[in-house]
Amino acid sequence: MKGEKKEFRIELVFLIAVFIFLVLWAVVQPFNASPDEAMRYQIVDFIVRHGTLPHGGDPEVRDAMWGISYGFNPILPYIFSAGFVKVTSFFTSNEQTLLMAARMVNVLLGTGFAFLVRRISRQLFQKPGGWFFTLAVTFLPGCMFVFSYVNTDGLALFATALIILMWVRALQSGWEIRTCAGLGMGIGLCAMSYYNAYGVILASILFFCATVLMCRDRKWDFRFLFSRGFLITGVVVVIAGWWFIRSYIIYDGDILGMQTSSQYAEMYAVEELKPSNRQTIQSTGMSVLGMMAFVPGDWQHNWLMTVMVSFIGTFGFMKVFMPFLLSKLYILLFGVGGAGILTGIRQLFFVRKDSCESRKVMVGRESALVKVVYRRERWNPQNLFRWAMLVTMAVPPIVLVWYAYTSDFQAQGRYVMPAVIPIMYFVTLGYEQWFSRILKKEKAGRWFFLAACIFFIVSAVYTYVAVFLPSCR
Repeated sequence: MKGEKKEFRIELVFLIAVFIFLVLWAVVQPFNASPDEAMRYQIVDFIVRHGTLPHGGDPEVRDAMWGISYGFNPILPYIFSAGFVKVTSFFTSNEQTLLMAARMVNVLLGTGFAFLVRRISRQLFQKPGGWFFTLAVTFLPGCMFVFSYVNTDGLALFATALIILMWVRALQSGWEIRTCAGLGMGIGLCAMSYYNAYGVILASILFFCATVLMCRDRKWDFRFLFSRGFLITGVVVVIAGWWFIRSYIIYDGDILGMQTSSQYAEMYAVEELKPSNRQTIQSTGMSVLGMMAFVPGDWQHNWLMTVMVSFIGTFGFMKVFMPFLLSKLYILLFGVGGAGILTGIRQLFFVRKDSCESRKVMVGRESALVKVVYRRERWNPQNLFRWAMLVTMAVPPIVLVWYAYTSDFQAQGRYVMPAVIPIMYFVTLGYEQWFSRILKKEKAGRWFFLAACIFFIVSAVYTYVAVFLPSCR
């Protein structure tokens, strides 16, 4: 009982610290000092002034250079931001205060995200590995940055955490009604965030179907599959269906709005940014691998390394970098942990549990004891969970590579941020493999995890004080 109370107090202090830290990140930023915040805030301002949602091509929200707006994409966080701004406007007309009110939606999402990550870590890892995982995710400078300005990336991360927490609950208690409803809520919120996070929706479908059909006592139970599946789908439709129906109606059948957005870009963008005139890496004849190794004239790293360091933490409009030594220390730390997974691939992803028993049989007039080994027909749900995490981790980088190669050459690590939970899950699991299975130094592992937790906190504070804060002045 005392242990539970102590853990509760520690977690409460952790969440309060996350909230305060995110407020500090949000309050110091000038307007539009973060990627496309001005374009995003136009949607918030439109809703506040008109009390309705904009058409993506409305001149009031359409960017003069790109010819498009964020109104073509799901805008659920902007709707809540508009509500915060509207309420705040009753008390003040100060523009910075109103902007801070809009950013508070992401600050709260970031705090909720930290809460969900901590719930996940408690179920998947023992202390201090659980805290290593928690702090590796929530105190990653790039993650902190995402929750500090107006965007939909924050909702994507929150929804991803909620979905993965439901997977963990399903591992423990099966697909109970409340777990299915929670999964539907997570998928619905994810659908209303950013398209680069949709990999977790695909992984959810695969994980749900596989665990229901292959891991329960009653295999291939399609009746249970459809009954719970309809419940999940119903919750998703309630949360997100209205948006895609609206898009289908106002964009002539384009439920995602992407084709219509391209049409507006072709009509209204400046000449060099029109889709028909924009030069892509693909059009130059360079290969995908060549793009990853490509170093443009004003870059300090190739495309792949730039993505990695910006995932760890690059601020402003991809202009404010952490010290490269610090970024590379993160890469080394995560890389060594990830390598630990390679030592147990068969066990973690492929092994089914074997069973054996001894039977007495007669051989002629003599009896003999025979050992019988047979393989269980049920798949291990833990292994399927890791496959689902692998899919969630793989999709955002694949989407970014394809987008950078065929459409817009960018190396922004925030596009990979929906993969942060599975990345850190495999890093933590890899270190557990190193210390318990390979080195067999569990006590050393506990000291390592403790030192790494201190590093994550100190590094995040240092990055804010020495890197981020000076860039905002």
